[in-house]
Amino acid sequence: MKNINVFGYATFGTPNGFTQSCIHGNQSLEKVLKKFDLKSDAIQLLSPNDRIYSIRKENIQNNIILSYSVYTFAKEKNSNRSGTFIGTSLVFTNEIPPENLILSSLHDIHINLKNNNVSGDNFVLNINHSKDFNLQDIFSKDFEKLKHQTNKIPFLDWENSGQSLVIKTDKLDANSIQNLFKKSLQILPKYDTIYFIDSKEIAEFVSQKKLFRLTDKNGLDREIEKLQDERVQKIADTIVSFKNKKQKHEEEGKRECEILKKKNEQNQQKHSENSKIIEEADRNLTVLNNLYQVFLKKSDELISKLSSEKELGNVNHSYNQLEKEFIQEKNKLNSTREISSFSMNRAVSSRPASRFIYNDEEEPEEKKPDILKIISVVLNSLLIVGAIIFYTMFYEKPKEQVIIETPEIQDNGTPEAVNPDTISNELDPFPNAIAVNQENIAEMLKKFDSTSKINYVVEVIFEKNKSIKDVYQLQKGNYTKILFERNINAFKINNSDTVLVNKYLLDKIPSYKKQESN
Repeated sequence: MKNINVFGYATFGTPNGFTQSCIHGNQSLEKVLKKFDLKSDAIQLLSPNDRIYSIRKENIQNNIILSYSVYTFAKEKNSNRSGTFIGTSLVFTNEIPPENLILSSLHDIHINLKNNNVSGDNFVLNINHSKDFNLQDIFSKDFEKLKHQTNKIPFLDWENSGQSLVIKTDKLDANSIQNLFKKSLQILPKYDTIYFIDSKEIAEFVSQKKLFRLTDKNGLDREIEKLQDERVQKIADTIVSFKNKKQKHEEEGKRECEILKKKNEQNQQKHSENSKIIEEADRNLTVLNNLYQVFLKKSDELISKLSSEKELGNVNHSYNQLEKEFIQEKNKLNSTREISSFSMNRAVSSRPASRFIYNDEEEPEEKKPDILKIISVVLNSLLIVGAIIFYTMFYEKPKEQVIIETPEIQDNGTPEAVNPDTISNELDPFPNAIAVNQENIAEMLKKFDSTSKINYVVEVIFEKNKSIKDVYQLQKGNYTKILFERNINAFKINNSDTVLVNKYLLDKIPSYKKQESN
């Protein structure tokens, strides 16, 4: 988007009415920029000597647009109605030059545009549409230099109020207008458009219509003072808010570090084979501590800056960006996996030991193995060991032992310990496929929403997939666990229920496909 653009416009009467065109710069702005038309039932040019200046703000595609405009009297070709005019606007994107350069360029362009398109003594427009403007020699040779003398528009505490303010001054000479332009930037966040006039008749017209607020230069000073007081209060409120957020993050950091520290201590007591997990926890603890220290230090710096410089908009933006980056970096840390207890049961495929809650009264509680008895038997009876090995080799189908690491379910942001007792028993037969019937899947998804509990999800799967139901309807509890473990990102633990939070991630529905015999 070009930084400096120029618009020309006028009231042309029947059949075109008011039209405006971009006469320099980005033509696409014509489609998105608001009209520069005067609201004739609120403010009007009433005589050939009248002038109206304005400054207007708007936001387009996250760009701050400031428009400086001048309106002068002009008659329509075939009409004598009042309130008609010709106007020019300089439109700036994110940066503006000094007010004296804005005003001199605005005057030069407008005078040339008016001389080319309005008849001398009778002030009648000689064209019917802004597209037909005669633009010959309306730009001076120095106009293009403006783009090299711009400064960033001060960060505005933006408010789309829809309100307009009219400021009456005794005279509209160059110095007065420059000062009014500069002062008005301070209160522009509160108003969408600010008009400047020196005509008593226009002021009376505005006062009678009561659609725009009318004030004078003293009123402008009071507006600025009032807004400054409001900003001081906002700064004080924001300091309190920042301190509260800092305290919250500090307490949260202590809790999370303590939890991480305890998990690390628990992990260090278990098998040396899990040293990689312990090392990861150590790294995470260090990174997490550093993240909080850096964040808290920068929070103090921003609070100090806010107290001394009172740059509410910039500091508020900086804090939000700091907090966003802090959370993003914290989320990059891998959740420390707690070491699972080693089971002496018969060899089975290792599957995720994620925290899982389900309701199924028909499923009996899984009995915990008596490790001490098993060890005692193994140590005291080679015969039993041989029998177990023989049975495993000839009667049990060997399964490749696969360790699948899964993210732990977190509740309210607090890491939960993995419970080895929640590891699923194998289904019989064990699923060797996933449901792929798109029509069935589409029908199932229609029945799910973000509040669907996992038991309901299983019932719908059984209802829509007879082949799955026939095999697993008597193993509903274990099927529910397998479904959760294979689609862990689709579910969330909510109080005492497991809820389907994203049905489109439910893409691994366990199924069994009978193997064809050769």
